[in-house]
Amino acid sequence: MFVVADIGGTFVRLAQVEQGTIDRIQKYEVSDFETFNDALAAYCTLHNADSAGRLRIATAGYEDEGVWKFVNHNPWHVDPQSLKEEGWDIEIILNDFEAATWSLTALEDKDVEVIKDAQGASNTHCLIGPGTGLGLAYLNKQSQFVQKTHGGHMSAAAISEEQWIVIRAVRRQRPEKAVVYENLVSGPGLLNIYNAICLINGLQPVAKTPEDLLDHLDREHVKDAIRLFHEFFGNFAAMAVVTGNAYGGLYLTGGVIPRLKDAGVLDIELFKNAFHIEAVDSVKRDLEATPIFILKDPYPALKGLLHAC
Repeated sequence: MFVVADIGGTFVRLAQVEQGTIDRIQKYEVSDFETFNDALAAYCTLHNADSAGRLRIATAGYEDEGVWKFVNHNPWHVDPQSLKEEGWDIEIILNDFEAATWSLTALEDKDVEVIKDAQGASNTHCLIGPGTGLGLAYLNKQSQFVQKTHGGHMSAAAISEEQWIVIRAVRRQRPEKAVVYENLVSGPGLLNIYNAICLINGLQPVAKTPEDLLDHLDREHVKDAIRLFHEFFGNFAAMAVVTGNAYGGLYLTGGVIPRLKDAGVLDIELFKNAFHIEAVDSVKRDLEATPIFILKDPYPALKGLLHAC
């Protein structure tokens, strides 16, 4: 038996693995605990688990002198040394999207919702997911190799004049930094798009969080923001697939997708239209032949930690 943990920007998810099965999944808000160690201890107490032993970690943070830190609002510093001192045997620490992509090696038909059925033109597959941030990683199924990336931090590109105007408006709200896709294709990104539309039209925003937006779906500018979100999402997905030669299959995950779906505003056709960008014939052909799926599992990083090599 061992414990797996997926530490994101807003939530931490923990579970136990016994005889190849993930069980006792628990999801906590990061803000409820001062440290990851505290959250781990609370989990072990709740589920009567040993407070030491084998541990595998997926994290949205980055390593800085042996400590994992975060670029979003997660204030934790995940310190492997302090965990070892508490008796934990850390077997692996992976990027969260690297871990989630390992879950693709064990997918069954029941694990996915088919968005576009097609026959992919390569052995490489791509996983992307908008949540607190924007993740991107690749799996080559033939070699069983996962390539993690910082793809969500690619500079955003405009396909239309409207997108260009919105990107400029987002930049005006954060002039010290370039606008990257994560600023558009994520929960905070949806809010950025909405605020940009309000700025362009001289309006006062009615929402302060992405959740607030979904409470004002009757407002025209909220509808525009959701439409543009899907356009940027589809454009980013196409660039990710083309860059990684990942025509074998595109998989979608992340916390934003089920929230939009629950609100009745997830527009798959709009996403697919934006995904099928105008390109040279060979690229256009391969994009059209790329199958697209939504992962049903809300915890792919935990499953990936089970299967990671």
